[in-house]
Amino acid sequence: MYQDHDWTRQAAGDLEGGRYRRLHPIGAKGVLAISAYGLLTLAYFAYRIPLWNPQAPILSGLMLAAEVFGVLTLALHVFSTWNLVERIAPPVPAGYEADIFITTWNESTEILRHTLLAAKQVKHARQVWLLDDGCRPEMAALARELEVRYLSRTDRSHAKAGNLNNALRYSDASFVAIFDCDHAPSPEFLERTLGHFTDPGVAFVQTPQDFYNVDSFQHRGAAGTREAWHEQTLFYRVIQAGKDRWNATFFCGSCAIMRREALDDIGGFATGTITEDMHTSLRFHKNGWKAVYHAEALAFGLSPANLEQYETQRLRWGRGAMQVWTQEGILFRGGAMTLAQRLCYLTSAITYFEGWQKAVVYFLPMVVLLTGKMPIIWTGWPFVLIFAGWLLAGLVVNEVFSRGYAKTIWMEEYNFLRFYTFIKATLALVIPIKWGFSVTSKSMNGDFRLAVRLWPQVLVTLGAIGSILAGGYIYRHHHHLPEGAFLANMAWLTINGALAIKSLAFVAGRMRQRRAGHRFPLPIVARVANAGGTFRASVVAIAQDISSDGLNLSLDRQVDLGKQVEGTLLLPSGPLPFRGTVLRHVPNGMGAMVGVRFEWQSEREADRLNRCLYGNTLQWDVNNWAEVRHVKPWRRLPAWLAGEPDLDEWELARVIHGSDRIDCLVRPDGPTYRILSYAPLPATADLCLRFAHGDMVEPLQVTGYRQYEMDGGFVHIAALATQALNIDGFHREPAWAHG
Repeated sequence: MYQDHDWTRQAAGDLEGGRYRRLHPIGAKGVLAISAYGLLTLAYFAYRIPLWNPQAPILSGLMLAAEVFGVLTLALHVFSTWNLVERIAPPVPAGYEADIFITTWNESTEILRHTLLAAKQVKHARQVWLLDDGCRPEMAALARELEVRYLSRTDRSHAKAGNLNNALRYSDASFVAIFDCDHAPSPEFLERTLGHFTDPGVAFVQTPQDFYNVDSFQHRGAAGTREAWHEQTLFYRVIQAGKDRWNATFFCGSCAIMRREALDDIGGFATGTITEDMHTSLRFHKNGWKAVYHAEALAFGLSPANLEQYETQRLRWGRGAMQVWTQEGILFRGGAMTLAQRLCYLTSAITYFEGWQKAVVYFLPMVVLLTGKMPIIWTGWPFVLIFAGWLLAGLVVNEVFSRGYAKTIWMEEYNFLRFYTFIKATLALVIPIKWGFSVTSKSMNGDFRLAVRLWPQVLVTLGAIGSILAGGYIYRHHHHLPEGAFLANMAWLTINGALAIKSLAFVAGRMRQRRAGHRFPLPIVARVANAGGTFRASVVAIAQDISSDGLNLSLDRQVDLGKQVEGTLLLPSGPLPFRGTVLRHVPNGMGAMVGVRFEWQSEREADRLNRCLYGNTLQWDVNNWAEVRHVKPWRRLPAWLAGEPDLDEWELARVIHGSDRIDCLVRPDGPTYRILSYAPLPATADLCLRFAHGDMVEPLQVTGYRQYEMDGGFVHIAALATQALNIDGFHREPAWAHG
């Protein structure tokens, strides 16, 4: 028998702290790692502090401060992530409903249309509200067309918080769900979260913010491993779940549900800062309310597509955190917060000071090589060895407590790209300026002019290269440093330079990204013919890389479709007719790949397709992507030598059991076959898989399964194998929750 991962409530009978809460402690590996690091830290500083160099007090102070800051932030990270909380909501009580608030200012109608279409499919939603701070006629028209409530205002005071508070004056719902304009919720968003409010002390439930544009600036993937990691993965998959242990999860501005009574208690969404989310959370916790972090990804939005959007967003978050710290206090000022809650908020706020630490790391070895002044009294290679061991132990602790989501090398690249942004953000703590709310652009186009934003990073890169050359010249002629100190600083700068070059190369690659919209790599069966009626019968093809603008058609034979095509896409809710223009025809073996641009008569014609594309995890689960994956390259070598087909090839097939015949798409995926169908598969270990070209595989059994409801129909994803396997390759839950 198989079990859909959606059906976990029945296994929740003995969860810690009640039926719907389970703790996932770090385990023996984490205890061993932090114990070793603690001992090494004591040994290192006992050896290190007496090495203070009175001849270079500024350099000595900067290096020691950077080291102490690193120990402090790692200790706070360990504290926050020692136990991760898995939440399983009780069933939604009768009568529990929520209004959905979707905020907008200057975003496109296309983005809002996708979000509103998804929001209208959400179960237990009473009303959907479009909150337009731009007072735009096109938004009012969109709301009328899609039959959602429209609300606007003219003063725009307090930005997003003011927009939400204005909506609270008109809505009388007991619960409100908050979404940014680009975050499309899944149909079961409220069904899987509203039950948490049966606890009358819960003020809000926050879910992860996930992103469907996996080619964004903050997304990374390793070829051949099917990784789909993004820079906020660690926060949403681990840190928020760890904060939940201390009732310190905070509202992230979107993908959350609020209790109206709790909002009334704190006077509505907090104003006066540019991060109303963190500010509102702090006020909830100061008034003794509870917060819940529900770790399932249940809504999907647009991640920053380029450097400008990324920097704008991070600068706003950082300045807002400093404003909250100044206005509300975190460690010492009033309220009912516990010490653990205060430490969790401090962990988030202090992160932005990492920019200063990184500046020390990047520039200090340049000064040493060019001036010959040392931040420590040099004792030779014993110092290098103990320092390297201590640093390595810290990296291990970070990886272990991050549950595999840290991705240290990628994170160091982002640390490099944002260090100056974080420095600017922390200045809000001491400079009394009323920073304005800056909306992150949602355009996916790159911009070559953004290179000027990278002057600090370019300075580090050129400085590293120049210091290596100049320092080498000075050492050769003057021996201004001990040999070991010279080599250590040369190695330090070489690592910095390599990191800088790799980071800038990544930015350059993302700036060349010119596609205006995201294409979903989903296989959909299509029937297509020449629009002029050349063929008596349509050709069956597999549509891939699909959006509301167009798709690629994979044909298994050479067919000249001409310039205009017509056909149908076989969606879960039934066939969708379309017409399109052929943009390219590329032969591919015995078949061809045909690029088509849709020619819709109106946007409404594409609504059924968009309801299937947005607000679900299909593109992850169909392609077996994961944020944490460890596939060794040599494990694929036998398959490559044997000539096995590429994993990206989907084929038409049929699952057979007795007299049952279930049409599907199939793709070999390691030891399994990944199946996509619109009909459920029988729960049996005696299945036969017949490919369209005639090959058969049997007997097979279902080892992983998930069902999706969309647009009135159902999609079923299954993993079939010849033997029982523990398959938990579904994206919605974090990896640690599968154990």
